[in-house]
Amino acid sequence: MQDEILINHISQSLINSKIYDVVLTDINGDYVFVNETFHSRFSFITDDFTGKPSSIAMHPDEYLKIEEIVIKCFANPKHCFPVELRKPLQTGKGYNWTQWEFSAILDNNQEPIGILCIGFDITGPEHNNLQLKEFQTKLTKTIESIPHPMLILDDEQNINYINREFEVVFGFSISEIIGKKIEILFPEHHKENYNRLLGNYITENQKKIRVNPYRDFKNNKNENITVGISLNSFYDNGNLNIIMIIEDLTLAKQNQDTIINQNNAFRQIAWKHSHELRKPVANILGLSNLLDIKDLKSETNYKTISYLREAANELDLITQSIVKEAIENECEVEFEKNKRNLF
Repeated sequence: MQDEILINHISQSLINSKIYDVVLTDINGDYVFVNETFHSRFSFITDDFTGKPSSIAMHPDEYLKIEEIVIKCFANPKHCFPVELRKPLQTGKGYNWTQWEFSAILDNNQEPIGILCIGFDITGPEHNNLQLKEFQTKLTKTIESIPHPMLILDDEQNINYINREFEVVFGFSISEIIGKKIEILFPEHHKENYNRLLGNYITENQKKIRVNPYRDFKNNKNENITVGISLNSFYDNGNLNIIMIIEDLTLAKQNQDTIINQNNAFRQIAWKHSHELRKPVANILGLSNLLDIKDLKSETNYKTISYLREAANELDLITQSIVKEAIENECEVEFEKNKRNLF
């Protein structure tokens, strides 16, 4: 009898709905009525829902959520309360997302005797939202895995995004840099040139490009950082976005300069070997041929030995200068281990 009273509270249009799932439960949460739309969607659970607990058609983690909604319905019988619930799939793998509205049904004494539940499937939008969140998470992790500072600029050269590596290398926090123009990183004597080059890229050449290496930028302490820059761009809602990946080449440039200086020093040493050393060595060899082995005390031998001593001293001085130059230009090349590297 009470079941009939409950069912009489449902309009015929809802009972016959092809879009909405209509469910009626008693105050214990057992099914009193389900419409044909609900039954056909979840008939794989049971052929007859009447008298069975409503928990058979929901995700186990939703029980507490349902209890809270039912309590609200009983406390506020004139209100409807929305709730999203997961319903099982026929395959047994996963769940559908459904949107419901719960409201209390009262008897003639205004006492609650059941809960009217009206719902529909939102799996598509909910699934898309979940996929979007997953994609955003993957994208964020991908960006943060880039081992170089990265910026995203708009077409006015304003900085709209930085990754964590930018903070590490340049020392600017997000609050200090977002919304500022990129020229905040340009040394004063390079601003005009760099702004012109970036402006040309924005207006003429919006594609992937590698800027010639060894540009000078500055950090938040106004210290010079030698960098290499890659530019790329994309449009978002018609707005140009410029991706700038900055590689810190400060140490690489220092190493390169060291190697160049050492090479120049080696060339100078090689020149001294082939030219300055050649003279005293040739003199020594030539003078040695003038020695008179038969008359060691001859005047010729005396003069020759004197010349040999001069040539040997000259050779010693040149040798010392070469050694000194080699020592002065000796410099170790440093290789910095990136903190992201395991080895």
